[in-house]
Amino acid sequence: MNRNTFITEITRLMQNTLRLNQKVQEHGIPSLEEEVFDLDDGDFTRGLCFVIDGAAAGIIEEYFSNKISFIKDKYTRLYKTILKRAVLGIQAQEKNNILVHVLLSYAGLPQKEQRNIEYVLLSDV
Repeated sequence: MNRNTFITEITRLMQNTLRLNQKVQEHGIPSLEEEVFDLDDGDFTRGLCFVIDGAAAGIIEEYFSNKISFIKDKYTRLYKTILKRAVLGIQAQEKNNILVHVLLSYAGLPQKEQRNIEYVLLSDV
């Protein structure tokens, strides 16, 4: 994965994360079942299935950490780390504005790029 693809993918992941997190906050974790299999990222789907099934945060952390440990590509590894944190954020039903900043903190983007993504994400909320 190159840098431009990484930025595109984390923006898309974060849009889905915020939308699903909002749904969970309004309708509860079982509401994820309606959409979880429509996602095009198998690991995101798997993580959300763990959430739906009531898995402890430690199990989700272990699952993703094990998978991430085998990834060599820097951007793919970083994307999967952000994905892991996104799933844990949904499970904890964190506030979307906080979740955006925490997820972006992993990316290490320059301030201007980070603000552009924040603007896109928070304007949709």
